[in-house]
Amino acid sequence: MTTTNFIKHIFDKNITSEVHNAFMRYSIGEFVKEPVTVKNTKTGFTVQGGFEYLNFMQRFVAENVKGDVEIDGVIETVKDLSSALKKIGVKFEEERRFGKSGSKFVLPTQKISKDIYKKLVNELFTEYLLFNVKAEGVLLKVKSKTTPKLGSPTDKFVTLKLPVGFRSTFKEDYLFDVEVKDFKDLVIEHKYFVENIDVDNKLLAKDADLARKKAIRIGEISRKLTVDGKVVKEYKVKFKV
Repeated sequence: MTTTNFIKHIFDKNITSEVHNAFMRYSIGEFVKEPVTVKNTKTGFTVQGGFEYLNFMQRFVAENVKGDVEIDGVIETVKDLSSALKKIGVKFEEERRFGKSGSKFVLPTQKISKDIYKKLVNELFTEYLLFNVKAEGVLLKVKSKTTPKLGSPTDKFVTLKLPVGFRSTFKEDYLFDVEVKDFKDLVIEHKYFVENIDVDNKLLAKDADLARKKAIRIGEISRKLTVDGKVVKEYKVKFKV
């Protein structure tokens, strides 16, 4: 199975460029993150998480959906994505971002194949994929069609509703350390402690922005699992991303 959860990548010590990018904006200090909540029923479950999970949950759907999907929303970027979107095969309109640099590419409501959707997510993963997705039994909904201000709270920014058939795959990817089999409500809380930032000083003298992007964050993640109101696990894992 393809792991789509950047937290699991860190716990597995499998640091990819996308995991590195997820931590690129953090300075030294402690950061209390928005919780991931899971509401479980007999027919399916609903997951909600902060903005940082948006693209990763898009990839989870892209990796696991079976049939065609319907999308609508925007992609925000500082790049010109016109040729890429045409090549992928989706309909779009380009608009300016109000009060921000760059552009937003509006994706009107359209049905696309799972292969086109997967290509859209994978090829434009570094952009802000602010679009809703519908498929048979699956719904991914974003709270806003614009990126939140840096540092502002993003509770429940992405909502993912999944049928019961996705349960084992989602558990393996996002609930990898949850030992309780049956539950109604699950809350996953994280604190990031960035203790040090390793910067290439030679690169810093030549290109400060590139040096910042390539800098390695060193610290630990505190992870707490609360199942039906009871804390069942709390531990920390070192990271170097």
